[in-house]
Amino acid sequence: MSSAEANSRNSTMHPALPLIFPLQDLSKSDAQAAIKKVDPDTAWHFYSHSIRRNPNDLALHTHRVFFAMQHKDAELLAGSLHDLFYVLKDAGTQLRIRLLKASMPYLDKKDTLYFAMWIKTGIKKGMGYKWVPGSVLSDGLHGPDHTLIHIEKDDSEDAKLSPLEEARSCMEFGQLDVAKKILQEALAEDSDNKQLLEELDYLEQYSKSREIQPEVEPKKPFGSALKKLKEQIFS
Repeated sequence: MSSAEANSRNSTMHPALPLIFPLQDLSKSDAQAAIKKVDPDTAWHFYSHSIRRNPNDLALHTHRVFFAMQHKDAELLAGSLHDLFYVLKDAGTQLRIRLLKASMPYLDKKDTLYFAMWIKTGIKKGMGYKWVPGSVLSDGLHGPDHTLIHIEKDDSEDAKLSPLEEARSCMEFGQLDVAKKILQEALAEDSDNKQLLEELDYLEQYSKSREIQPEVEPKKPFGSALKKLKEQIFS
C-alpha cells in the first residue's frame, strides 16, 4: 500500500486523526498545516466529544484552545479556555496564564477579564458555573448556587395558631404530652379560659383511659403448646 493510499484510508476512518498527533514535535508551520487539512466542524466535534469523555486530558484541552485560536473563533475559544480552567480549578497556574496570554488577541474584553480574575483571585463560589458558549463541561447555571423555590413564612398575628388550635393539632398526631404542655402554659397566662380548661380536662381523661389495659391471658410457653398440638394430631 502506497503512502498516499494509507493517508487516504486514515482520513476516511479517522477524519480528525491529524489533531491527535503530538503537535509539539512538529514545526509551527507543519502543525498549522496539519490543522488546516481537517474540516473545522469535524475537528471541533472531535475535540468536544473527546474532552467530554476525558475531561482531565490536558493535552486535549491545549490542542482545542490552539485550534480555536487558529480559526480565530472567539466564541469557541472562550468555551475551550473555560473547560480547561474548570478542570484545573486553581491548579496549573502557569499553563492557564500562558494560554490566556496567547488567546487574548481573539477574546473579547469581558471574557478576558473573567479568566484574568479567575487566575488572580482563585476560583470563587459560582466562578465555574458561568455559562460560556462553546463549553462542554459547564454546569449550565448562571452565577452561584441559589434557592430555586423561596417559601415565605407568614409571621403575622392572623396566621398564628391559637394555643387551643395548636394543642388540638398535636392531639390529632398523637402528641398528647406536647398538647398537654401547650394547654398548661396557656392556662398559666389565662387561668379563667373555659375552653382551655375543658380541653385540658378532656385530654387528661382520654390519657387515663388509654392507661387502662384489658387483661390479657398470659402466653403459654411455646414448647408446651407445641406438645399439646402434637398430642392432638398424633393421638
